[in-house]
Amino acid sequence: MNDDLKKVVILLAHPDLKESRANKALVDAVGDMDGVMVYDLYEYQDQSFDVNVWSTIISDASMVIFQFPFHWMSAPSLLKKWLDEVFTSLAKTPAVAGKPLQVVTTTGSEYAAYRSGGRNCFTMDELLRPYQVCAIHAGMAWQTPLVIYGMGTPDASRNIATGAEIYRQKVEAVLNSHAAGNVW
Repeated sequence: MNDDLKKVVILLAHPDLKESRANKALVDAVGDMDGVMVYDLYEYQDQSFDVNVWSTIISDASMVIFQFPFHWMSAPSLLKKWLDEVFTSLAKTPAVAGKPLQVVTTTGSEYAAYRSGGRNCFTMDELLRPYQVCAIHAGMAWQTPLVIYGMGTPDASRNIATGAEIYRQKVEAVLNSHAAGNVW
């Protein structure tokens, strides 16, 4: 990778982005920025992922972001397909080595639901642990997830606006940094 190249690659996994308020607002907040490349995995849902094409995309990135709505304690299934078909081949290669991996996700429930003793029994850090293990196994630098809570609550609009602003600020920080690692 060219060290002068600052490109953030966002792998967006939303099965119905047209109907999304939150993930659409999030991707709209960062998708127009120079150096940000958004790949909607659902545009590829009827085909296999080409490992060679994705290897080039990821090799040219300074950071990789998985963005998705949190459904049934995980990401939508197409992200798992991408992990199986592409990421498995890229793990422990120079394409991903040392690069930050960030999860950006939205939840239907409020923050308090994702606590020990809360309605969902576990924290988001605990529930997102499989993605952290992927990053560690691949030799990537895991970043603290950006979770926008409460899409099913009366505060959803405010939470989306706040989350979109934080997302944009963080992506700007990556694009403006001299070293993309650990800026989140």
